[in-house]
Amino acid sequence: METIETALKNEQTEFFYDKTYSVEDYLLIESKSFEKNEFRNGKILKMAGAKPAHNLIAANIIRHLGNALEDAPKEYLVLTSDTKVYVPRFNYFLYPDAVVVCERIELYQNSSTVITNPLLIVEVLSPSTEEYDRQGKFAYYKQIPSFKEYLLVEQKMPYVMSSFKTAEHTWQDTEADGLSSSIYLKSIDCTIDLKKIYKGVKVEP
Repeated sequence: METIETALKNEQTEFFYDKTYSVEDYLLIESKSFEKNEFRNGKILKMAGAKPAHNLIAANIIRHLGNALEDAPKEYLVLTSDTKVYVPRFNYFLYPDAVVVCERIELYQNSSTVITNPLLIVEVLSPSTEEYDRQGKFAYYKQIPSFKEYLLVEQKMPYVMSSFKTAEHTWQDTEADGLSSSIYLKSIDCTIDLKKIYKGVKVEP
């Protein structure tokens, strides 16, 4: 029988996906992999590669959130898309496009790459993942106690939607449309202009 160590030597990772793995196996695979893989209760799923526009939008958000939160009364930490988030109820490990944590990072067990206390999560929408980001991922993230706000960002047009948790099982949506508009992120008491989010990105008017 092929061991996990032997499997890691293979350049192709697709064969992982029809098997069932432990969390320990998954984290070992991730530590050696050049690609990102999600873990869904024993199943390892390869993530699609992001296009330049997607990556630029995510980078803009991370940069401008970091700048805007520099002088905030609380310490907020802005993390990139290399950060995995653990969803204990489903035993899932997921990759958002950006994450904001309040005051200190809480890590999953002995891992140095998986956080358990996201406050704000950002997903940049792609045609192949939009439905999953809007519905599936959001439903999973909602199970994390610290999670309070979800920011969805369109790629092809300047449109952003925030969902903020106002009470248990209750979320309030706020939309911003157009490069001259801005979005207020209540969880971190911060406003970001859409022209900053989409800087350098060709979008539809």
